[in-house]
Amino acid sequence: MVDRRLGRGLDFFLSGSRKQEAEPSTPKASGSPTKQPEPLAAAAAGERVQTVALDQLEPNPYQPRKEMEEGELKTLAESIRESGILQPILARRAGDRFQIVAGERRWRAAKLAGLTKVPVLCRELTDNESAVFALVENLQREDLNAIEKAQGIKLLMDELKATQAQVAKQVGFERSTVANFLRLLELPASVQAHVSRGTLSMGHARCLLALPDHETMEITADASIKQNLSVRALESLVKDMLEGSKGKSQSLETKGKAKTKADRPVWLNELEENLVETLSTPVVIKYGRKRSQIVIECAGREEFERVFDRLKKA
Repeated sequence: MVDRRLGRGLDFFLSGSRKQEAEPSTPKASGSPTKQPEPLAAAAAGERVQTVALDQLEPNPYQPRKEMEEGELKTLAESIRESGILQPILARRAGDRFQIVAGERRWRAAKLAGLTKVPVLCRELTDNESAVFALVENLQREDLNAIEKAQGIKLLMDELKATQAQVAKQVGFERSTVANFLRLLELPASVQAHVSRGTLSMGHARCLLALPDHETMEITADASIKQNLSVRALESLVKDMLEGSKGKSQSLETKGKAKTKADRPVWLNELEENLVETLSTPVVIKYGRKRSQIVIECAGREEFERVFDRLKKA
């Protein structure tokens, strides 16, 4: 099992306490005691938990989470109304204000709960220390989506000037896991957005990365969503697409020239796009002076029959 603890060198942030932030759990039914989580960071010598006005706190710019589910915040807000904030928010001084290092969800939920002040443990941290801690702490959360984790890992590598192996050790991931997350950033923005929203899984995304260009990735991603393809079905589709284009690629190589989609006539690209939209499946047109082909990709017999019926009606 992967060791999910923070890497050495960041331990001083936690002063021996639990290595992962735990949000207050929703109180149990009456009569059942609510377990109070351990503090995120024990106060070191000279430090103390103080009460700070909500409007004096500001988010950490290195927060990898781009979106926070409204439903989860409301649940946490209800817990805060019932039990209060069981862990102080970890922050650092930023001029006359406080910058959140860990605990932005609690801060947002406290606003929803109608609180005006929250407990804060203020710690002296440099910009680099604050960035590293916020990224590591958030990357270990299970509810970040794959793209948020990938962006956080990339940012952490940039901040630390570190290798994939070094970052993997810091966040408790396998190096191969870090590499797989980083590869997601090679996807076009529209496909990354699907992964962020959950309309495509990380497994789907990894299948799409085998395709040769962004346009093909986008078309195939849209078709996968429309047809509700499983990861295995998408793997099969991508494999067929790559094998179908292999002969064409070899033929072009023997001529010493690689024709891209941008080199093709505009009308041919438009025709291909119209077919994709009409049939809701990937379509590749191989156009030549003497012979041309229209290749329609179908994932299984059911999909084949659906496309066949649509062609008959057309």
